[in-house]
Amino acid sequence: MKNLTIKTNLKNDRAYYFEVAPKAPLFDSLTYKSSEQLCPGQRVKIPLGSRYVDGLILKQSPVPLIRDWKRKLKQKKKAPVKIKEISNIDKNFPPLNGQRIRWLKWMSSYYHYPLGLVADLSFPQTHFKKQKLEKSIEKPLNGFRQNKSHSFFDQIRKTVQLTLEQRQCVNAILKAPGFNVHLIHGVTGSGKTEIYAQLIAHILDQKKQALVLLPEIFLTPQIVNRFSKSFPGETALLHSQIPDKSKKKSWRELISGQKNLLVGTRSALFCPLPRLALIVIDEEHDSSFKQEGKFRYQARDSAIVLAKELNIPIVLGSATPDFSSYKKALDGSYKFYELKKRALKQTLPKITVVDLKNKPTRGQPFWLSDLLLEKMTNTLNKGKQVALFLNRRGQATSLICSQCGHIQKCLNCDISLTLHRENYLLCHYCSYLAQAKTHCPSCKAEAWLEKGLGTQKIQDSLQKLFPQYKIFRGDRDSISSQEEMKEFIEKVEKNQAQIIIGTQMLSKGLNFPSIYLVGFILADMDFHLPDFRAEERTFQTLVQMAGRAGRTAFGEVVLQTFNPEHSSILFAQRHDYKGFFYEGIKSRKQWSYPPFSRLCLLRIDSLKETVGKLFAQELSQKAKGLACQWADKRPSLKTKDDQQNFSSKKALREIQILGPSPAPLMKIKNRYRFQILIKGQNHLILDEFLKKLLPVIPKKSF
Repeated sequence: MKNLTIKTNLKNDRAYYFEVAPKAPLFDSLTYKSSEQLCPGQRVKIPLGSRYVDGLILKQSPVPLIRDWKRKLKQKKKAPVKIKEISNIDKNFPPLNGQRIRWLKWMSSYYHYPLGLVADLSFPQTHFKKQKLEKSIEKPLNGFRQNKSHSFFDQIRKTVQLTLEQRQCVNAILKAPGFNVHLIHGVTGSGKTEIYAQLIAHILDQKKQALVLLPEIFLTPQIVNRFSKSFPGETALLHSQIPDKSKKKSWRELISGQKNLLVGTRSALFCPLPRLALIVIDEEHDSSFKQEGKFRYQARDSAIVLAKELNIPIVLGSATPDFSSYKKALDGSYKFYELKKRALKQTLPKITVVDLKNKPTRGQPFWLSDLLLEKMTNTLNKGKQVALFLNRRGQATSLICSQCGHIQKCLNCDISLTLHRENYLLCHYCSYLAQAKTHCPSCKAEAWLEKGLGTQKIQDSLQKLFPQYKIFRGDRDSISSQEEMKEFIEKVEKNQAQIIIGTQMLSKGLNFPSIYLVGFILADMDFHLPDFRAEERTFQTLVQMAGRAGRTAFGEVVLQTFNPEHSSILFAQRHDYKGFFYEGIKSRKQWSYPPFSRLCLLRIDSLKETVGKLFAQELSQKAKGLACQWADKRPSLKTKDDQQNFSSKKALREIQILGPSPAPLMKIKNRYRFQILIKGQNHLILDEFLKKLLPVIPKKSF
């Protein structure tokens, strides 16, 4: 180190050094220099190898970082280190503040993903040319609109009459300033949206900002319409289907204070609202809040950490809360509120269970019971709407040859192709498309049998039974854009369709006042999925979809099933979330699944099955060996509070390695997938273990 010399290309003698997180798959930050004094949180363009990438300035360093010196000395055999210059800065948006940077660092550490790639989500995609660094930096956008002459809070209270439960909930949350997690467990139709509106109005009157996260893009039209009427000119929308130009415009309006209410899906969490004072997570139980792409994160949990960092309240709402959230509420970690009655004083819909086993056929399809047919007829005759639920798209889930048993499968994935009405076969995982063949490719027979049900087949069958009524289908085959969803909602609200058939899309918070009857075609299709949350998610879907019935008057639900004694069916029939929770939490505790542990899934995928399997076995052995060594050492818990969270020394040592095993869908997009499940007593234990395991995993591509 004594003979180290640093070369610079700066014309003046003054050089500032900055620690930068590059937008690249690197966990280490890198050192760059500039003749300009820059701020932490600024996005810059930096040279990395032979290309230029975006990066986030983390902090200023008086000298180049030692770890950069050591790495470059090793690479260049003690050649002089050349610290590269920052080539440009993004002047379109102000720097992120220290709280945002700390939160991004937490996300990078907790989810084990490079900080530069995480930080890039905090800026809309902006392409700026490589050029010499400007000496002047644009001042940050600022200025809340100060010309509001009225109070949103007073106006909403005058126009909306809250129930006693709603008023108590709003008042309690307003009396608990600072960071608190508030869980609202309200039955479907209990008016949780009205509570959100009251809280948002209070925040906007204080010249601050609010964020509302929704699980699905297709939920946004109704919510945005509702908030736009209450808060004219204040609401902005962000999600993945918005064009880049519109997204940048909304981003600037939010950062400048021209708009102060942001409604969006999980990615909206990264918009750095400068005066954020309230976060709302609607339908907090929904699995859509979990990102399954390259950067895997849980938006609900990440939002809670952000609220803690900003010292602001966060409100979670659901008729069927996630087990982990509900347990924390019962334990006192979250503030808990119950809405047991519907806002308009309607009773919850009556749920009738129909056993499909040994159902006599009377000319109608096997999936249509006499009771559902009778109630559909009566409902339609009264001029009311019917909604039918089936969580499968297409005409049939598979085609099978009745002569030789050949099944039409995807060439890229280990699943059968779904038949669609237009006589084509589609893979719902890789979008492989094929024309349905007349002859079996195996035995040349013309004897195809359609197996399974899909929403298209339901629609075709009902069109024959009820030709005088208009039937709409709400699934991703018929609705693929925000505009199509908006049009669908408007037509249903105007009663232009009398029968609505849909998948999960219909169960997530949509409010259709004229729906009287809800029918579940096959309520038990997802009971046996290889997931410890399968029963919980089935129950949530049953209750949520049943809640679409009778929003303004008494409604009914017909639940068809081959498993009428299943706990999910029985508790859903009674609208008994609490009973279902206490029943289900027992097995979670017995098998040490969340919320009694934390899980990490390592997935290995390979173009060759044998190579992937061998690597998974080697990785599993490495993990088990490390677990044995690690069990004899106490994890380095940073604070006394962390250490006091553990009841015994044995708990500190509990790490289980399960697998490897083939993934439930072993082959997807021509890659064979294997998985290893790592179970830890809690997130501190699991995180300590992963910090030791991940660096020793060989970096291979196969």
